[in-house]
Amino acid sequence: MNMMHKAVVNLRKLWINEPVFSFTIDVDWASEDAIKFCYRLFEKYQIPVTFFLTHSSKFLTEKIEKGKIGAGIHPNFIKGSNHGNSIEEVINYSMKLLPKVECFRCHRYYDVNDVTEAFYNLGIRYDSNLCTFLDKVNPFVHRSGIIRFPVYFEDGAYLLHKQNLLFNEVKTELFSSSGLMVINVHPMHLVMNTPNFQYSRTVKDSLSRQKWNSLNYNDFYGLNFKGLGIRDYIINLLDFVKENQFKTYTLHELYKRVGRANV
Repeated sequence: MNMMHKAVVNLRKLWINEPVFSFTIDVDWASEDAIKFCYRLFEKYQIPVTFFLTHSSKFLTEKIEKGKIGAGIHPNFIKGSNHGNSIEEVINYSMKLLPKVECFRCHRYYDVNDVTEAFYNLGIRYDSNLCTFLDKVNPFVHRSGIIRFPVYFEDGAYLLHKQNLLFNEVKTELFSSSGLMVINVHPMHLVMNTPNFQYSRTVKDSLSRQKWNSLNYNDFYGLNFKGLGIRDYIINLLDFVKENQFKTYTLHELYKRVGRANV
């Protein structure tokens, strides 16, 4: 076992006896007001978060420069992407968003060796480009040399699989046992309080790309689902984490521990 593998194994001591959380947000072309809403929700709970950027955001740039949030890039390699028409074009676009970036998560978790190896050669050393369905998979060393932090819970996947939105009925089973849980949410799911996967899809398909990218607080009132939705669930999760004083880290903070262990 080489030094990097040993460092990743040592990192697991952080959560061997308790739940540990890392909250992340895929921006997914959300408007500035949607991003602000999402940021302020986590700020209220004083929980550190990592944003994965699909586009330039003045608000997030200011927070990144002030060290208020963790940040990575969220490149879109899917056909028809506005990031570019080739792997090289998409990578160039994404790297310009955050020239000193250290991590990435691809849109829809797109994953081929050409991408991971190119990012590693550009200096990226960790990612979160794998989504499980409520399965605690420990960080591991990818074939490229990148440290991968798999997602445990994603709001979209949870809705897609029609899971229980009554948090109190599932909190013990899903969030109380020891292990690292990388949580991934999306600003538009939060502002709309999406109750099911089709709800957000229907809203997005009814709007132009320009309108979707510029939705404001007034628009959210009309789009907001009034019953039980994923925002209610995430707020309950945040309450649960704070009430139990569970440890929370950005992905960068976790990766730094790998680096220290590898010295």
